[in-house]
Amino acid sequence: MKVRFIEIGSIEEAASEMERIGVDPAGIALMAPKQFHYNLKLDRLTPAQANIIKQDMLSIGGEAAVSKGVAACEVAHTGCILSATLKQFARLAEKLCRQPYGLAGIAGAINEAIGNLTSGRLTFKGRTRQWDLSGRVLVMGILNVTPDSFYDGGRFFDRERAVERALKMAGEGADVIDVGGESTRPGSKGVGSDEELRRVIPVVEELAKRGIAVSVDTTKAVIAEEALKNGAEIINDISAMTLDASMAEVVSKYGSGVILMHMRGTPADMRGHASYGDLMGEIFDYLAGRLAYARKTGIEMDKTAIDPGIGFAKSAGDNLKIIKRVREFKTLGRPIVLGASRKSFIGAALGAAPEQRLGATIAAESLGVFNGARILRAHDVKEARSAADMISAITAGALPSTTAVVQPASPVNQPASPEEERGKGRV
Repeated sequence: MKVRFIEIGSIEEAASEMERIGVDPAGIALMAPKQFHYNLKLDRLTPAQANIIKQDMLSIGGEAAVSKGVAACEVAHTGCILSATLKQFARLAEKLCRQPYGLAGIAGAINEAIGNLTSGRLTFKGRTRQWDLSGRVLVMGILNVTPDSFYDGGRFFDRERAVERALKMAGEGADVIDVGGESTRPGSKGVGSDEELRRVIPVVEELAKRGIAVSVDTTKAVIAEEALKNGAEIINDISAMTLDASMAEVVSKYGSGVILMHMRGTPADMRGHASYGDLMGEIFDYLAGRLAYARKTGIEMDKTAIDPGIGFAKSAGDNLKIIKRVREFKTLGRPIVLGASRKSFIGAALGAAPEQRLGATIAAESLGVFNGARILRAHDVKEARSAADMISAITAGALPSTTAVVQPASPVNQPASPEEERGKGRV
């Protein structure tokens, strides 16, 4: 007899395989959740919490790894790695809900994490539009209206050429055009608000008039506000709203989407901040904190997306690890953005100049999508669109949708027209 390994990637696939061998439907319902195994990490548990969790998990056949000092209460806090099936996690949560020491809250967090990992539904909203990312990856075409970006600096500095390039990317399958007026390459010094406005706003205004969804890559609230007044849908803030205290207020006021990215320092000095004790854990905690801040400042969660920040205060090896393990951020419950396009970690791995990195970029983007990324920032839209659709087709086992599912978002505070602003004395 030959024993065959079978790949089961969803509850539906588990049911199909069991139906194939004639399993009773009641048995399928009971056994399907047992065919999926997950590892969850909890942080800063007290010894009392950790001991109860370990005992309850072992009692249902799962595993719980904790610090060796927990049993004798020799540590103040401990991390905990839980290893179990979906069925076992559900039973653990039920048990913890009946326990003291705040364990009911931990049960809720476990249920939320499992729900985010296994849910097939994911929506991202802009100011007036929303995208269903359940079955199709959103592609953001990168449009740098700068003279000094690392790959395409100077190519689209002219407004007419920038608009022409945006229209080309839209025709190639870009769902959103991400317009940036300030280079964020390592070592860049930035530009003043007046110059950034001069570069960005005319392009945003023209693209919005043509019905193209626009994101603006900026850390400055004044740029964000003017862009939203002129039709932008999303603010892509590499600082996750930390460099300008007014950014969250602007995003909330206009009801725009916002991308929160992990970065340390600024583009000018981030090379000096690329040392981590726990790379994935530190990025995760930072993004979780920024999502909590967004919620606190009135930003709706379905208008947020998260970006682990490939190339921003990361070594080349760190970037490879993030792409390999990007699925870990799914427990935050928001779309994961991947910006790997032609970046220097590819050059470090292959010894290739930016102009020679297309194939490797597509490989990185494809693996990122396979591992859970739902939004790609890409210079090469046509290739990224094809790769993302192919990966989606493979993972779903079905042909992908050929168009983005875009719907009007819920009513939000719309920006006033320039004429209305003049009447109010603000323009």
